[in-house]
Amino acid sequence: MNQSLQLTLSLTNEAGRYSTFQNGLNIDSGQEVLYLGNVSGGPITGSRGIVKKLYANKAVVDMGQVGTWNVPYYFLADTTKVA
Repeated sequence: MNQSLQLTLSLTNEAGRYSTFQNGLNIDSGQEVLYLGNVSGGPITGSRGIVKKLYANKAVVDMGQVGTWNVPYYFLADTTKVA
């Protein structure tokens, strides 16, 4: 038993499974969305939230304990549609 064993952890790219919104045409208030951005000081990547209000280039998303954020559409994905 003098051999070392290296454990490996395989991680899959969950963000690649979801297609993001390009604009506000296919998103509605009250819809559940997934945040896929990675912005320093922003919400946690992978957070789920409910769309509260829509604007021209962004949506106000309530992410529960993570907070309420103004998020550009290209960081949001529909939780029901997997690419």
